Formats: sequence, C-alpha cells, structure tokens
Amino acid sequence: MKNVFAVFIFSVLSFAAVAQKPASAPTGKSDPSMPVYLVDGVETPYAKVVKINTALIASMDVFKGPDAIAKFGAKYKHGVVLVKLKKPTKK
Repeated sequence: MKNVFAVFIFSVLSFAAVAQKPASAPTGKSDPSMPVYLVDGVETPYAKVVKINTALIASMDVFKGPDAIAKFGAKYKHGVVLVKLKKPTKK
C-alpha cells in the first residue's frame, strides 16, 4: 500500500511541475510586452541574458510600470531589468 501511495504522490507532484512550466521561453523579439534588459547599460536580447553565467552577475534590479517610465522613459513602459556584471579581477 505504501508503494501505491508513493507512486500516486510522485504522479501528482510531477504533473504539478509540468503544468507550471511555460510552453516556450520568451524570446523578446515577437512579444512587445516583454521588459527591456540592460546588461551593464547595454540593451541586450533576452536570449543572450539567459545565457549569462549567474556567477558573473553582481546585481539585478527590476523596474516596472510607472517606476520604469519615470526613470527611463515611455519606451520602457513594460519594464526594465538592469543586470550589472562583476568586474574582472586583475591578477
């Protein structure tokens, strides 16, 4: 009986994990409602941002709605994600 219960729980959890996964990752090209990504001040496509090694990221800030418009202008009405990378260390 324990095995049946364990299989049932595993099935439910697996379904929940799959149900939450998006069908495809946004590219940012075809969806004008995507935020703009600025990596060290340079506008960068989403596809490149997701490939950044997380160990190289110093900080990330998100500005949405009126805050994004006030700070960056109307072009950024769908939001801005600021990514600051760590500075390389000199040896």
